[in-house]
Amino acid sequence: MNKKIFSQTNLWLLIFGLLNLFASGRWTIALAVWFAPIFGIRYLHTYPKRRKYFFFYLVLWLTLAIPWYGATPVFGPFHFLFMAVNALLAAVPYLLDSLLAPRLRRDGRLPFIATFTYPLAGTALEFLTSTTNPLGNFGAVGYSQYAIPILTQITAVTGMLGLTFLVSWFPAVVNWAWENKFEWQRIRTGIVTYAAVFLLVVGYGVIRLVTAPPVGALETVPVASFTLVENHMDELNKLLEEEGIAAYRRETQAVHEQYLSMTESAIGDGARIILWPEIAIIGIEEDVQAVLSKGQTLADEGNVYLAMPTFTIYPDSDRLGENVLFIAGPDGAIDIKHVKYGGNILEGTLQGSREIEAVDTEYGRLAGIICWDTNFPNIVRQVGRQDVNILLSPSKEWDGINPLHAEMAVFRALENGTAVVRQADEGLSIVVDGYGRTLASGEGLADSGNYLLAAVPTSSPSTLYPAIGDVVGIIALLGLVALIIGTLIFGRKQNNEESISLEKDPE
Repeated sequence: MNKKIFSQTNLWLLIFGLLNLFASGRWTIALAVWFAPIFGIRYLHTYPKRRKYFFFYLVLWLTLAIPWYGATPVFGPFHFLFMAVNALLAAVPYLLDSLLAPRLRRDGRLPFIATFTYPLAGTALEFLTSTTNPLGNFGAVGYSQYAIPILTQITAVTGMLGLTFLVSWFPAVVNWAWENKFEWQRIRTGIVTYAAVFLLVVGYGVIRLVTAPPVGALETVPVASFTLVENHMDELNKLLEEEGIAAYRRETQAVHEQYLSMTESAIGDGARIILWPEIAIIGIEEDVQAVLSKGQTLADEGNVYLAMPTFTIYPDSDRLGENVLFIAGPDGAIDIKHVKYGGNILEGTLQGSREIEAVDTEYGRLAGIICWDTNFPNIVRQVGRQDVNILLSPSKEWDGINPLHAEMAVFRALENGTAVVRQADEGLSIVVDGYGRTLASGEGLADSGNYLLAAVPTSSPSTLYPAIGDVVGIIALLGLVALIIGTLIFGRKQNNEESISLEKDPE
């Protein structure tokens, strides 16, 4: 192997690294996700030495750790250890592809079936990790395509995994064409096959958006949401520790009164559904219950649905904090009590049952979850199965995760055909309909634009994903196993044929 080839393969690794910096995390560019793996696959297919795996892993790790710095729930040097584990997982599809491809070559040519190794591995891995990971499907490939609505519409049918497969299949097809020297006669059928699938997905997205009824033509309900104060748990805990419970209660009670007062204003603005951000009402049990009681009275008197996110602490016991969303109806009763089930391992709070409640209203079916809960599409699809029309999702963000986390919530709207109202403390607040169309958005505090009053549709488009679930992931997993077994059998058969050929013609 001469220096020129080594120089070329190193160039592929360099291009891969540069593109991969923008393939996920805080600097995501949708097209980078399509093109970065081309050069990663190319490097592993052409570099002859086993140390290629070390170099590739090192580049993959750094180009994941850097753009995700500050966006993961792990900070400081531990972030790089956390991303080292994630890089190991991210390397699996590349590793499988580089190990299986040589076994599939015949007469020096790579057959089209080899293009399925990388996307099947990536989709199967995402399926397994997203259903077992306590952080949900954070970092899923499909989220990178947020800026391309005609592509993201496919999640209404396949969920996130269909989009992951489509995006991952592209670099494998390009690399296959590359290995066949882009000779049209050899690659025509494969290119046409991928192009047909891609155009089918794009066509579906275009048709779904073009035929979507204008929001103004639908029956809607005025929904108000607002953020008045940025609550910081560390500061409040420090106040409790240094100045005592009385000072803590004065601080939190003042915030409670602001939310109750603004709710009266929202009712005056004509809102029929009102949402506060996550942990808007934080305090000891007695104070939280007092706010809930006043909120129920406001809901009753104003004839509204009032969604009140609370965080109850128990300073004099070992009892876990409780992050709960209460939704009071127009009769003053609590119609929904939802305990947060996502991210509890990080927060150290009581974990919810993962069952999502829904209530019938004159504005359609209403449900609510909290912030990190939206990272679990396999759980949130309960919303689609229950034909929920409006999903409330209060959240509490941090700088590094903004606006990624809000954008992730939009995919739950697409998958389930439900409008999503996400009101954030320290992040992007957004209201979207079942097609992912933005109805309202804002950031900061209410006086700087984070008071949203949106006309939200009370009806929803039908979607297939809630019914079929993660069938794409199951198919990918089974397909990958079948491909591995088939490749091993084919490789052994090919070796036997070559041995027989050598025995017959030792020259």
